[in-house]
Amino acid sequence: MKEVVIVGGGIVGLCCAWHLHEAGMRVTIVDKGDFSEGCSFGNSGMIVPSHFIPLASPGMIAKGLKWMFSKGSPFYIRPRLNLELAQWLWMFYRSASKKHVAECAPLLRDMHIEGREFYQQLNSKPGFDFHFDRKGILMMYQTASGEHEEAETAEMAHELGIEANILSPDDLKILDPGIAMNVRGAVHFPGDAHLAPHVLMLQLIASLRKSGVEFMGNSEVIRIDDQGLDGAIISLKNNENIKAKDVVIATGTWSGILMKKSGFKLPMQDGKGYSMTIHQPPGMPSVPAILTEARVAITPMGDKLRLAGTLEISGRDEKINPHKVKSILSAASNYYPELKITDSRPVWYGYRPCTPDGMPCIGRLSKGSSILLATGHAMMGLSLAPATGRMVKDIIFGKTQMEKVKKFHPLRFK
Repeated sequence: MKEVVIVGGGIVGLCCAWHLHEAGMRVTIVDKGDFSEGCSFGNSGMIVPSHFIPLASPGMIAKGLKWMFSKGSPFYIRPRLNLELAQWLWMFYRSASKKHVAECAPLLRDMHIEGREFYQQLNSKPGFDFHFDRKGILMMYQTASGEHEEAETAEMAHELGIEANILSPDDLKILDPGIAMNVRGAVHFPGDAHLAPHVLMLQLIASLRKSGVEFMGNSEVIRIDDQGLDGAIISLKNNENIKAKDVVIATGTWSGILMKKSGFKLPMQDGKGYSMTIHQPPGMPSVPAILTEARVAITPMGDKLRLAGTLEISGRDEKINPHKVKSILSAASNYYPELKITDSRPVWYGYRPCTPDGMPCIGRLSKGSSILLATGHAMMGLSLAPATGRMVKDIIFGKTQMEKVKKFHPLRFK
């Protein structure tokens, strides 16, 4: 019997493996792919203590109603008759309250800060250099409504002890000299950071392999049978069975599908996002930014610039939406008029696991269960992964009681 099997080789699974291995456990990571692709490779690379507001918030309801049926908008829901989507939307609506935001904000803040400290320390270790930089992130706005929204968030940040500075266009010229910006202003969160996720993933996988963590690639899990204190049996598509004392499900958007096959209903929707990585375009900024009105992320990664954006809830649709790609490119050149992008190919896309309350699912399925979930991080997987891995380790070692992490408990939707 294996000690711990982690299903899913993305950044959340790798961080779980790191913490468990550091604690002395024998760890195996199983993935249906070859550990060379997925959301963890193509995301915006941002580590964001500034993003303490969960996806399910009152402001998101208003924006969603405005955007949801426009194909070029940052947030789009493809209209369809689907009971699971209808249930998810209803739960999202019920969760999007000021009380929910107030309860979740300190938890998310602490997880993001833990992630930032983890990556900063990891980047200084031998074998690691994934372009970690702590220049902060700019929340840039062009309109009065955008300014009002970001000023409100800055005020909330101050209440949570997070530094947030409101900058004028002249201030921005000092922060990032020589870069033309077509904005009304921005809020700078100097405590945020960024890195190159594709480099991080490759280096983290190499380090874990070297330290003795077992990797089983091209091994698709089709079912997990929970046998409580006797462990769990993991059934693979190739008819192989693996028995483990503890199993951690960190398969992102596939978690809901896998749990359903294993007899557990997890309300989750796939949030599709796009990114493009351009080699040293003229007018490339040095400070990462999120374009408030367009909801597009701009991240310098060494000699490259990554543009990322959109949240498209349209089921598992493998097609690239040209309206979304055009919107991302147009927004980038609108906010940065001297940014020249001549070739945006290839366009990457991936699916983010979105829960109806905007909070991740972390914990055992039930008391005595051998299965733990570590999923549902939406667009924040990279930033929240280190804290998630540490929480999973603490739960396995009995250091965290489930009632202390009830906002993350997998059974909270019942």
